Amino acid sequence: MTKQILLSPFFILLFLLFSQVANAQRLVFEKPTVNVGSTLWHQPVTAKFHYKSRERELLRIVAVDAGCGCLKAEWSHSDIKRSDEGDISITYDANLLGRFDRYVNVYVVPANHPAVHSASALSLEDIKPLRVRLKGVVTTGASTIEDLFPIMVDDIGLSTNDVVFPDVVKGDSCIARIEIYNGTKEVYTPQIMHLPSYISAKCHPQMLARGRRGYIDLTLHTDQLDDMGLTQTSVYLARFSGDKVSSENEISLSAILLPDTTTTFLSRFTTTTARPSMKLSTNKLDLGELGNKKKLKGSIFISNKGKKLLQLSAIQVFNNALEVSFPKREVAPGETIEMKVTLIAKYLPLSKAKPRVLIISDDPEHLKETIDIEFQ
Repeated sequence: MTKQILLSPFFILLFLLFSQVANAQRLVFEKPTVNVGSTLWHQPVTAKFHYKSRERELLRIVAVDAGCGCLKAEWSHSDIKRSDEGDISITYDANLLGRFDRYVNVYVVPANHPAVHSASALSLEDIKPLRVRLKGVVTTGASTIEDLFPIMVDDIGLSTNDVVFPDVVKGDSCIARIEIYNGTKEVYTPQIMHLPSYISAKCHPQMLARGRRGYIDLTLHTDQLDDMGLTQTSVYLARFSGDKVSSENEISLSAILLPDTTTTFLSRFTTTTARPSMKLSTNKLDLGELGNKKKLKGSIFISNKGKKLLQLSAIQVFNNALEVSFPKREVAPGETIEMKVTLIAKYLPLSKAKPRVLIISDDPEHLKETIDIEFQ
């Protein structure tokens, strides 16, 4: 008869699948999501997912699929009766720094399911799993990834985007280091774009696996610098092949070339105690609250407390939002001059460098003075 075209094995299979789904749903987790908080790098952390059965017939957990070698699960393989309670323990190996957020599939079937007695009889694709979620963060200690890498260029973390080289004289070379963290899901190859001739860069390692840390060494070659005082430029971190420059991936570089005290620069002070002596009214100028103001203004007073003429060979700013004005570059003994400082709000976003003023003089004890400009 035509009714025979409705094959009973097909309906039996549908019924079994429906039963498996329903039974799985009757196993209820107290907390499907567990946040384990912070753990140290390479210190595995374990979360327990407590469950209770609401199903009348016996159940069995036949598989817990973490889908990742970084997770290991332990659970009871015994039958679960109605109202029985238990735990599934899932351990994360913490071998990658940063936040982790993992879903784990828990496969539950009736205790009389063929898979209970023969693993080969189990097809996980035929069973709708329950899902639990494990969250947390792996750190190197008390500091989090956000603390260690406060600058995020998309998913690439940097320890800083405002690099200041140590003070140097002509002929020196020095290195400044940027720590870097790969927060993407792919292997990342760090690259610095638009390097000037006096800066070279080397990345260690050359490729960073997901969640790994490294560093970029920037070397300053002073033999390529011509001018004494402050030299500034910007380089750019390539996030991917063919990346373009923008304010988002900009890294500000600052270097200060000082007079060489081993040359004749200070020779005129070696035979006499009469020297210039520079004294600043402050090394930290607070301009007050910016709010909606377009400009903030303040003053620094420069005095010569010595017995020789004080020469100010360079007065420069680190940030384009600053303007300075002063009446002259030579300060007589006992004289004080006023240097006016103006902060222009609209130019603040144009530079990563902190607002500072640099003064280089011929005072042998104060060849360089830096003034921090602060505002709220």
